Amino acid sequence: MKLKNIFALNVMAAALVACGGGDVNLNPSVTPASSTGNVSSTPVVSSSSSVSSSSISSSSVSSSSVAAVACASYSQGGQTFTGTLASGNCTYPVAFASNSKQITANLTIPELPNGGVHIFEGSIFIGEDVTKALAEGGKAIPQNGAGATLTINAGAKIAFQRGEDYVRIARGSKIVADGTKDKPIIFSAVKDLVEKTATIADRGLWGGLQINGNGLTNKCTDTERLATSNNIHACHILSEGLPGTYGGNNNTESSGSLKYVVVKHAGYKVVEGNELNAINFNAVGSGTVVDHVQSYAAQDDAFEWFGGAVNAKHIVSVGTSDDSFDFTEGYVGHIQYALSVAPTGVGGNHCVEADNAGKDRLDDSTPLTKVRISNLTCVTNNIAKNGGTVISPDGDSLGLLIREGFFIELYNSIVTSNATGMNSKQLFIFHDTEGPQTIKAANDGWSVAKSNLLAGTGGTAQTLVNAANAGFTTATWLANATNTNNVVVTAPAQLPVNVLKNLATNDKAYLTLPTITDAASAVINITLFDVSKLADLAQPAVNTAPVAGTSTFFVNPTHLGAASETNDWVAGWTVGL
Repeated sequence: MKLKNIFALNVMAAALVACGGGDVNLNPSVTPASSTGNVSSTPVVSSSSSVSSSSISSSSVSSSSVAAVACASYSQGGQTFTGTLASGNCTYPVAFASNSKQITANLTIPELPNGGVHIFEGSIFIGEDVTKALAEGGKAIPQNGAGATLTINAGAKIAFQRGEDYVRIARGSKIVADGTKDKPIIFSAVKDLVEKTATIADRGLWGGLQINGNGLTNKCTDTERLATSNNIHACHILSEGLPGTYGGNNNTESSGSLKYVVVKHAGYKVVEGNELNAINFNAVGSGTVVDHVQSYAAQDDAFEWFGGAVNAKHIVSVGTSDDSFDFTEGYVGHIQYALSVAPTGVGGNHCVEADNAGKDRLDDSTPLTKVRISNLTCVTNNIAKNGGTVISPDGDSLGLLIREGFFIELYNSIVTSNATGMNSKQLFIFHDTEGPQTIKAANDGWSVAKSNLLAGTGGTAQTLVNAANAGFTTATWLANATNTNNVVVTAPAQLPVNVLKNLATNDKAYLTLPTITDAASAVINITLFDVSKLADLAQPAVNTAPVAGTSTFFVNPTHLGAASETNDWVAGWTVGL
């Protein structure tokens, strides 16, 4: 070894002794160029340690003796784990992260130069999953970020190799993934980011992103949400995928933030009825920020909310096999500026599927599920189940399905089709399931729709109407005295409606035109509804109609639907449009 290399290593060793030999990190990490190991019992020198920049001069350490490695690293259990850099990418073996290893230290994943990719050979499980057994034994359930934090820097690209691998954030832990328009954070598969051969037909190449929180879910009882003699609550619900735990009594908790994040080719069916969605919010609290997030080519659902109260703005689903936006289990929240596009030939199911309680559970399970949505654009494609060039076994291409005790408020939205002549399946369906609650809520004014356009031959429908709601039709409900300024266009002579810019030639069009006309050039005027003048939703045990007030989330919209030429927040960071 050259003398200057020996001197540099001696200085590094001395620095460690001065620091007491504790864990120290480097970002980016520094590893001897000859090292090929991924696990080390020797801590790595930290840029914040007692070694000053003058302690190791340029005459002591040459660029050839110590190679700068930008791979992520963390210290846990007396060992330091880091990735291996090769050809500009960092690879992380199962010793670094897997579904059998919970990372309880903070972990930062940086952007790699020249578009490099972080390749994970296993799942990333952040934070300790405090199960029911552990909690009953006195293990404290982490709250509000007391657990580990996964930080992902803007521009980072993260790829997985197997369908069953996914990112799981435990209750009380956080993910802070703050990209930018110019540098979105991308989660995808090796086939996409490394091999660059994935297409929209490649759905389910890896599991997806799952965040577990301490929020409310109607799978727990009121008693289980109370504090116990040795813990903050006794609500423990198993998530889909490999069992993780969610639920609690804190609907305002923060599980971090997702900003300018793109999740591609995700979703994985473990077994029938147990599927990983592209992006899964399990009882996640309203302190979590979700803004500018996309799912592309997802197997199962793109976004699903199981209880909790996390709100979302500027969210996009393209080419989803099942449902774009799915709500259940007592979720209460606000959504503004949401876009779902089903490209020509690409099979998929609902734009929105919403229920209060799942199969074999009472529709009136509390807390009740209610969502206020403004500025949604759903572009369906008239593809039947198992049809098209990219097949979906999940169902026909449909608009909104409201069922199983779910209550909806829908404002300033567009539901349509990109098929020739705007041929479509049903665009808005009410469905009574185990009881009359769903349609009763519509009749009683608890579910509301104002200032919406539905354009397609499929129109509206109602199925399995409970005897207590006999005579109800969705079309009549949309036109009643409460639900003002809704327009439903189904007549072939009036279709297609000229509502989205270049929809006639671009099946992925999404920008609302300033003037909307039907096929006969008649102008369709829809007065926008100011959702900023509604009081925020509260977790309803007994449902109520919307209440006037001041929203802390919604802004007064300037256009119908998700985006317009003067508000094109979609361009520049999304894919597939």
